[in-house]
Amino acid sequence: MVHIQPRPAAVPPPATTSCLGVWQRTTLRGNRAYERGDHAAALTQYRAALSLADTLPGQSDDVEAALAALVVSHHNLLTLYELTAQPELAAAHACRAHELLHEMALDPALPECWREAAWRHGRATYAELLQFLQRHPGHERACRAAALVWRDATQPPH
Repeated sequence: MVHIQPRPAAVPPPATTSCLGVWQRTTLRGNRAYERGDHAAALTQYRAALSLADTLPGQSDDVEAALAALVVSHHNLLTLYELTAQPELAAAHACRAHELLHEMALDPALPECWREAAWRHGRATYAELLQFLQRHPGHERACRAAALVWRDATQPPH
């Protein structure tokens, strides 16, 4: 789980820090629903968490936590959709997480710290894609996402 350091009381927290806190609480509610087998409630919470996480890249003060929130949100939905026998929706989240980080890692408009963090978090999304492909060999979009070239054409994906 993403750990967010509290700020001193005299300094009001930026909106993105409080958004990370809301994201974390929403994700925890989704996890509790998932653990008790309430997949509909878990889905609602995980979708809400993803909606929050989508607002963080490029905006949050905590680069690592923002990207972790995005990856965790997609991977929670991936897990839930696989559990409920919806492999295409699962694939969409496995691929989208990796594709988003790939786009960020190559985006010259983003600060270097965001591009580097996207590259690091891309290792986790790449590993998740490979696991997904083991369970669903030959899935076309997942194969394309796993084959994305990171940094420059001379380096392997990860």
